[in-house]
Amino acid sequence: MMWLRQYKWISSMLNLCDTLGVTTNFIGVTFLYGIIYWIFDNYAWKWKILRKFLGVPNLNGHWEGTLTSKTFQTTIDMSLDVVQTWSKISFVSSFPKSKSESNVASIFIERDGIMKVGFGFINHSRELQHQYDGYNILDLDDETHLFGRYFNNRDNSNVGNRGGNIGTFKLHKIN
Repeated sequence: MMWLRQYKWISSMLNLCDTLGVTTNFIGVTFLYGIIYWIFDNYAWKWKILRKFLGVPNLNGHWEGTLTSKTFQTTIDMSLDVVQTWSKISFVSSFPKSKSESNVASIFIERDGIMKVGFGFINHSRELQHQYDGYNILDLDDETHLFGRYFNNRDNSNVGNRGGNIGTFKLHKIN
């Protein structure tokens, strides 16, 4: 704990704790754990050597590609922005007329050893009647390519299908 005393504000805190009779060991351990966890959560897990050991892909960044609707028989451009720490991950997909945001996500390994990422989403369309929920399953080809499938509960009565929409997408990492 002597090395902490070189920082004046920490030294002042420790002196105040001593005056009040609060043990500084507890504060020191909690403080150190918090700092170490924050460093690991935001930075250390991304280091190549740790990622090999941990087996968690780093999906952070901007991805671009196409989405193909099997229901509508169309292909559109899309992008996917991923923000990830060790403890959290979120996805925002952008399409020509709407945007989807993840509300739950998980990284899992199939029985055949293939790593997959699944996430539920809500699609925010410019038109309220076209908002819907769905789920994506991503396969990580390598650190620069994602492909997968999706399904949703979008109303498709105009194409004779009231059961939602299914399709696939292919993405490559831009940055």
